[in-house]
Amino acid sequence: MDYTQLISVLQNPTKVNYPVVLPDFFVDHFVVFETLDILMDGLARLAEQGGGNLLDNEQFIRRGGNAVNTASALLSLGLSPKLIVTTDEYGASLLKALVDPELDLSHVHTDGRLSSTVSIETKHSGRQVNLMVSDSGSASKFTFSDLTPGDFELIKDSGIVALVNLNHNRNGAELAHDLFQMIKESSSTKTFMDMGDPSGNPEIVTQLVQRVIKTGLVDIIGLNENEVGWIAKSLTGDQERWKNIFTKPELWIEGAQLIANETGVRVDLHTPHYSATINGDEMTAIPAFAVESRVVCGAGDAWNAGDIYGSLLNLPPLERLTLANAVASLYVSSVSASHPQLSDIIRFLESAPILSRDGKKLLKVQ
Repeated sequence: MDYTQLISVLQNPTKVNYPVVLPDFFVDHFVVFETLDILMDGLARLAEQGGGNLLDNEQFIRRGGNAVNTASALLSLGLSPKLIVTTDEYGASLLKALVDPELDLSHVHTDGRLSSTVSIETKHSGRQVNLMVSDSGSASKFTFSDLTPGDFELIKDSGIVALVNLNHNRNGAELAHDLFQMIKESSSTKTFMDMGDPSGNPEIVTQLVQRVIKTGLVDIIGLNENEVGWIAKSLTGDQERWKNIFTKPELWIEGAQLIANETGVRVDLHTPHYSATINGDEMTAIPAFAVESRVVCGAGDAWNAGDIYGSLLNLPPLERLTLANAVASLYVSSVSASHPQLSDIIRFLESAPILSRDGKKLLKVQ
């Protein structure tokens, strides 16, 4: 593929308005085991003996929450993202320590409760898996009424508002409806939503479909293949066809097209093998880049950041997808889970990176 035009844009990017990202911040405590069997056998042994300490693992703390990770990726790309989240004083101090000091934290609310996740990274059935156990804290109850007058002004003056990780939020559909309705009534700001994995809060899917997605309040939906299945199931009522969609790659684009056609929303799909954007009758899809994956958690946030930046730059669909794929690829292949800068992306594209073989096969491209 020819990346000359995209490289030229990234070398001298047009100044864009700042994005706003909300509403979650988590402290992520990672626990890494070689295999799931080693972990489960070890836990069973400790339980049988009445307790004990399981060794031979690696642990570390990182910033977490889709909003914080997306904002972090946008900052690395050279933007000035604004973050609106709720935590407590302790959480605010941890957030300050875990993110780049250049990230604007002036709209962090400290009148809530810390959200935290134990994230177990291991291998199972030949694939890398990420198993999360979360205390949702304030992420479970962030509402429209939590926004301050200063938050409202920030939102109205922004280029795009990204509402992410609603699956933790008991009021997620109400928050999305009220926030996006306010934006549509008072500004020209674009609206972007990524609901996250709804399997722990399945009721939110139909609520979002009926109150937000079908009502014209959201301009862009970022989805992975699993989330496509959930929304397609809600739209069609066909439980059997859309369940376990991650095992049915032939339905991924079909489902995304169904969502776009039924709702009029631009659907931006990212999968392990390719990405696609569907806007009305127009569909563009490209294979992912073939890179070694060292990081399991956060790829979707990195991809969304590239997609959001590409949207603010008004890039053509193919170049926007290429940018998003490059941001995600450099993130997942990073040893330290670092988000790439524009200079990293330019060097990556200039290196003529290899495209995913599976992606090319699924999209039937040469």
